[in-house]
Amino acid sequence: MNITLTPELEQLVQKKVARGKYVSADTFVSAAVQRLIDDESGEEGEIRARIEAAEAAINGEEFIEYDETTIHELVNGVHDRGLKHLAAEREDTGVRG
Repeated sequence: MNITLTPELEQLVQKKVARGKYVSADTFVSAAVQRLIDDESGEEGEIRARIEAAEAAINGEEFIEYDETTIHELVNGVHDRGLKHLAAEREDTGVRG
């Protein structure tokens, strides 16, 4: 496979190779591609784990079902906690207002 890099990327690759960590541009690009694949696989695995945990919570009935009344209570609770948190931050930093 042949890959064409922009002149800017080619310069960056050559600098990395010149520093001696990689023996060639091919080894650098191979390592970069492998790292990208590993990162993406890790993200997918994390997302899958979160979905599985959510499904387990739902199946185990570890969730709260909201209706028209309770959703407003949730919103008000979040709002109140946010205001308290903001007030505490201001107090910690000495900001008034």
